[in-house]
Amino acid sequence: MNVVVILPTYNERENIETLLDKLHDVGKKIPNHQMTYLVVDDNSPDGTSEAVGVYQNKHTDVELITGKKEGLGKALLRGMMYAVDSLGAEIIVQMDADLSHDPEVLPKFLEAIDVGADFAVGSRYIPGGAIPDNWGIHRKIFSVVGNAIVRFGLGYPSVHDWTGGYRVYKKKYYDLAKHEVSKYGGYVFQIAFLHRSILHGAHITEVPIVFTDRRFGRSKIAPSEYIRNVFAYVIVARWKRIRHGPFGKFLVVGAIGFVINTIGLEFFVRAGLHPALASALGAEMAIISNFIWNNNWTFKERRAHGNKQFIKFIQFNTTSFGAIVIQAITVGIGTFLFGIPTYRIFYLFGVFIGLIWNYTMYSKIIWKK
Repeated sequence: MNVVVILPTYNERENIETLLDKLHDVGKKIPNHQMTYLVVDDNSPDGTSEAVGVYQNKHTDVELITGKKEGLGKALLRGMMYAVDSLGAEIIVQMDADLSHDPEVLPKFLEAIDVGADFAVGSRYIPGGAIPDNWGIHRKIFSVVGNAIVRFGLGYPSVHDWTGGYRVYKKKYYDLAKHEVSKYGGYVFQIAFLHRSILHGAHITEVPIVFTDRRFGRSKIAPSEYIRNVFAYVIVARWKRIRHGPFGKFLVVGAIGFVINTIGLEFFVRAGLHPALASALGAEMAIISNFIWNNNWTFKERRAHGNKQFIKFIQFNTTSFGAIVIQAITVGIGTFLFGIPTYRIFYLFGVFIGLIWNYTMYSKIIWKK
């Protein structure tokens, strides 16, 4: 297959020739793939592009494109476009040009693709991978914390390294994601591109890598900006997922149910009932509303029709009974310990616990896939 290795550069004159030599040595050991090496230079003032131009005189498989400095993300996207449109890439490799990524590991990435992976990610945080021992504690914290924020913030903890730049993927995922990630720059581009590939169904494999610090030049990363941009991406992406997904709809339905439940609670308390019983009756009124909305909106692609709708309502009411019991017990214990006037506080606490119970029951049992 036609493999294009993208090497984004800015002031890498001291590293680029050594890296290209190593890649050529490794490329001779890779069967069944035609290798091309694409240097994407951001008009480096140190003469990186000139050094590559000289190197090209003896290596026809090296390509060079240049452009203005717009950050890592824009450079990678520019390289992907050229690799696909001009070089006919079927598989795209991206790696740093500062010798921090070991070319000797490249065959393992391509082997992963050959046996069925869509996207192979170099990971520093799985067995066999590592970050440099000589990194300062602040840089280690930025790296580990940044990845943890993405892993758990986006909800894909099985992928351990989201910010590394050593990756191999099929051209298909560039085609699917190119317009979606074009607005992202810098190191957040790495996160966005991997995230979009996962959303488009990419089968991800991780390859352990030992990351080594650059020997020449300076790191381009700005820690405070990096963490700020990572947070922003994760928060926006998570909000979109909640807003458009079933949990977001569930929260809207729950808010409607909460209003109904609260009105019922206050009505029955004023009618003379104990707050524990009043909260249970209000909860049952909310359950009826919740079933109608959830069946016809939140989980509409799995909704019940006709007679099955009545059966599902019975199931729904049965599982929701757990939330009623939770709410009633919480209010009952709270008012017993702290007095009747505190019932509203414990009602809210019981509603919160019941919310978690209900969503779990509804998505896993009532409207399970």
